[in-house]
Amino acid sequence: MNQNLIENRVNVKKWYLGIQTIFKHVQVSNNWSKQEAWDKLEIELIYAVGEGQLIPDDLDWVRGLLLNGKIPTTEEALRVSQRYSDSTPLIDALAKLS
Repeated sequence: MNQNLIENRVNVKKWYLGIQTIFKHVQVSNNWSKQEAWDKLEIELIYAVGEGQLIPDDLDWVRGLLLNGKIPTTEEALRVSQRYSDSTPLIDALAKLS
């Protein structure tokens, strides 16, 4: 997610709904429970960012978004976007499972 999108709460919401939709698609198309889909995605996220490079708080944040329906704030989305400014690990990880 680029910085221009994050600055707008509407676009953060669209991004959130998009990742929710993709996660649900991954879950249904693979006939996985929500937890199974998360377990697979967590592994792919670690690979996408690099072993030891993924910050545990970011992993918890994504888990909250996808498993608990936590709505991201603009500030949270900006923080994560800045941290991973040269990559899209969540999208990449979801794509590998699709």
